Amino acid sequence: MTLQTPHSLAAEVESLFALPDVVLRLNRLLNSDEVNNHEISAVVELDPGLASNVLRLANSPLLGQHGKVGSVSRAVDLIGHRALRDLVLATSVTQVFADIPEEFVDMTSFWDNSITSGVAAQLLGRFVHMHDTESLFLSGLLHGVGRLVFYTRRPDEYRALLSEKLECDQDLVAAEQRAFGFTYAELGAALLTNWSLPLSICTAVKLQLKPEVAAASNQREVAILHIANDIATSLSPCLKQRKDTFTWVPGFNPCAQETLDVSLEDLQDVRLEALAEAFEIIVIINPSSSLIY
Repeated sequence: MTLQTPHSLAAEVESLFALPDVVLRLNRLLNSDEVNNHEISAVVELDPGLASNVLRLANSPLLGQHGKVGSVSRAVDLIGHRALRDLVLATSVTQVFADIPEEFVDMTSFWDNSITSGVAAQLLGRFVHMHDTESLFLSGLLHGVGRLVFYTRRPDEYRALLSEKLECDQDLVAAEQRAFGFTYAELGAALLTNWSLPLSICTAVKLQLKPEVAAASNQREVAILHIANDIATSLSPCLKQRKDTFTWVPGFNPCAQETLDVSLEDLQDVRLEALAEAFEIIVIINPSSSLIY
């Protein structure tokens, strides 16, 4: 019997969860040193939904933009190539995973949590003066995709896990390890590796549950994602349930806080800012979410 690994299970969904052609086409353009914004804008404009999302992002708080951006070419210029790649991937991923069985997860709540984690990670990255905060957003957004793979490829086994009397998410993580030999974090990282995402994102997703084992070269990225996930969990599962936003009992590993050298007061400020900004980004990336608020 072949040993199941995160990569072997991720390989099972390569065709099921394939990225759209527009994502692949834009990625090819953005990987070229010769590309210009006119060529990028032309591809974006071929997809009205994508063009609308690009304009909405350009006018969103995520970029701190206060003026009105009315053209795709201006939006592409303002957003930048790396952030544009992240937006295209983010909006596409929500569509790729649209048909997850409802018995496992409410996808509105799932993407609410994921986007909030991404916003918190980007804000925390800015606070500690990280350079590539766009990748931090994408790490947060994609941190839970491994669970979606479990739901679709191993539904019976995962249904059995969910039937156990598990007190918290840490118990579910431990149950994943016992049942499969790896967790959703490792599985998600394997899928993102197959999608050719940057190593920094794949590593942060893989080690998000274990910041204490991260190497010095990616220690801060992992610590940021680890704390951002805890912040998002405290603000989720969905926006309509966010009432007592000031009460927060941190559940993250203290080593992550030590790595970033931030106080709980600093993190509370980031948390409340993430609450304020997340809804705007949720509406851009997952418009169906806004229909219930």
